[in-house]
Amino acid sequence: MSSPNKPPADELDETPESHLAGLGDAFMIGLRAREAGRVDDALAAFQGVLRAEPRLAEPRLEIGRIYLEMGRLAEAEAEAREAIRILDAGGAWTVEVPEAILLALGWALLGEVLKEEAASDEVVFGEDPARFAELVAQSRAAFARAHELDPADTVSGIKAAELGDVEDEPEEPAN
Repeated sequence: MSSPNKPPADELDETPESHLAGLGDAFMIGLRAREAGRVDDALAAFQGVLRAEPRLAEPRLEIGRIYLEMGRLAEAEAEAREAIRILDAGGAWTVEVPEAILLALGWALLGEVLKEEAASDEVVFGEDPARFAELVAQSRAAFARAHELDPADTVSGIKAAELGDVEDEPEEPAN
C-alpha cells in the first residue's frame, strides 16, 4: 500500500517525458533508412515516433516528403500542414535546427505538394479551371513564406518567382 506522501510504484516510473525516451534514436533510424533508400523502413520508423508522440513536427515533415515522392499528395499535404501548425505553435522538437528553419522547410514542402497537385491530370484536365489557379497561388505563397522565414532558401524564392509575381503579396496559403 502506498503512503499519502509517496506515489504508487507504477507512477514512479512515469515521468512526464518518459514516453519520449528513445524517440530520437528511432527518428535517426528513419533518417538513415531513408538515405539508404529503404522507404518503407523509414516510413515505419517515423510513424512509430508519431505513435509515441503525435505532437512532433519533424517526423511529419519527413513523412510528408516521403508521401510527396510516392505521389500520395493528399497525405503529403496533410502532413505538411500539420507540421506547420505544430511549429507555428512553438512545437519544435529538435534543437539542432532553428525553429524558423524547420518552419521554412514545412512551407517549402507544402509549396512542392501544392505545385505537384496543380500539375496533376485531375486538376489540369478537371472540370474546375479555378482549382489550378488556386493551387498555383497557394504554392507560390507557401514558397514565398519559406523564403521569408529562411532567406538563405533561394530555391523557394526562385520557385515563388517562377509561379508568379511575389511582389503582389499573394494570399496566405490556407492551413
